[in-house]
Amino acid sequence: MASADYFLTGDPGAARAELADALREHGFTVTPRPDGSWEVARGSTTATALLGVLAGRKNQRLVYGVQFFDHQGTPVARFARDSGAGAMGGAFGVQRSENVFAEVSEAVAARLHARGHLVHLYRGA
Repeated sequence: MASADYFLTGDPGAARAELADALREHGFTVTPRPDGSWEVARGSTTATALLGVLAGRKNQRLVYGVQFFDHQGTPVARFARDSGAGAMGGAFGVQRSENVFAEVSEAVAARLHARGHLVHLYRGA
């Protein structure tokens, strides 16, 4: 599972709001789950199922997650991509999912940093 851990600073509510806005800016919907995590998704399941990778970059269904936890007193938001993300698009779809994840995680980090909400970024495999 690929991940980007954003070690946050400042008001936790403001940092979460900024994170959600950054993800929405990239076309994702952010849906809170009962456990406090978020489902982060974009694209069409139907288009992806019917067209696979031909659904296109913005229409391919991609679903990622964000989990929140505390690390030694620092709030952390983990943006994560399961290894099967984009699989409906075949091998090219999985590669696109990896590329989109890398792009978005970088852009989110840059935005959080610019707004004073990012202390540290850790990338997981």
